[in-house]
Amino acid sequence: MSMRDALDPHFLATLGKESLVNLAIDTVHVPASVDAPDAGDWRAYIDTINASYQHDAGSDLLESDPAVTLAAARSHEHRVVRAFLARSGGTVVGAGELTYDRSTNRDVEFMVSVHPDARGRGVGDAVCARLEREARDLGRSYALVYAPSPLDPAGLTPDAVLRPSSGIGGIPRDDEHAQTLVGRGYELGQVERASAYFQGSDPDALRERLDEALAAAGPEYEPVWWSGPTPEAYVDGYAAAIARMGTDVPSGDHEWEPEVWDAERIRARELRAAATGQVWAITAVVHRPTGAVAAFNELVVAPDRTKPTENYGTLVVPEHRGRRLGTIVKCLGLLRWHELFSESPAVVTFNAEENRHMLDVNEAVGFRPVFWEGSWHKHLT
Repeated sequence: MSMRDALDPHFLATLGKESLVNLAIDTVHVPASVDAPDAGDWRAYIDTINASYQHDAGSDLLESDPAVTLAAARSHEHRVVRAFLARSGGTVVGAGELTYDRSTNRDVEFMVSVHPDARGRGVGDAVCARLEREARDLGRSYALVYAPSPLDPAGLTPDAVLRPSSGIGGIPRDDEHAQTLVGRGYELGQVERASAYFQGSDPDALRERLDEALAAAGPEYEPVWWSGPTPEAYVDGYAAAIARMGTDVPSGDHEWEPEVWDAERIRARELRAAATGQVWAITAVVHRPTGAVAAFNELVVAPDRTKPTENYGTLVVPEHRGRRLGTIVKCLGLLRWHELFSESPAVVTFNAEENRHMLDVNEAVGFRPVFWEGSWHKHLT
């Protein structure tokens, strides 16, 4: 059976529940390139992840790029990625991904993907169980899983919503991933909102807000922007600011371990991005008296420039908050995006629902909600 047949809805439609007796979950071979003769399973893995995520999010704004994901899987220096495919009767029905950071000792992230035509057959539960076993074998004991939903919890009746202990945000109680994770002992620790800013938005509004924010910040703060290699003058400060993402952003009920970042790790990431054609466009604010990076925002442009851009990290370091630095990095980054990446249709960003300040910044510059994502955790004892 070809890789194309393995994902064909006709084959999936012929599956009966009894066929999952033969469910097999195997490690995906990591090929030298996405075009290599032995890359069929890798492409099937990416196709399954994308089909599952877009179905669950109700949006096609985000998709994994096979070459970018492969570059991450082939690099084990700082983060380790392990990929798995689930097959029933030779047909691909799901995928799993296990990721951990080498600078931490306990944390592990899972991605559980089930092909839309194979839902309701326990595939997600089986994939999750396999990832948990792998994590335990690695000595990892705290698992984090993200699962998207297209439904605004504000539009659901209270009894139809699962909420984190904060009470802020929610996930539909009848969501299949939610039921699987609750059944396996996971707790909903936080809800994040995915928002999009579209290319057709008026950049004049960004310029006006940027000017206001720069005046409020004052002369001690200097905005800077770069793509490609980080200038030497900023690389240490940028790495130090990234390291604070694990401790200085709203984390709900999660207990994240801080990651170690330094200039060498930044350079390694830049080399991987350049090799795939991906562009990291960084906006930062430098505190002139100390030289510290007080705030930053990362826009990651796909190798295919016609695809949506992803907003990765955004942070204002706590000791520099209250000076509208978040508005500065958002507005300046989006203005440069308009100028340099006009083929990209949108920027997609994630924010915790309890992070009202950053949601206010995003809404003010034109971001609009498109879907939500529950983040779940479990102690693997």
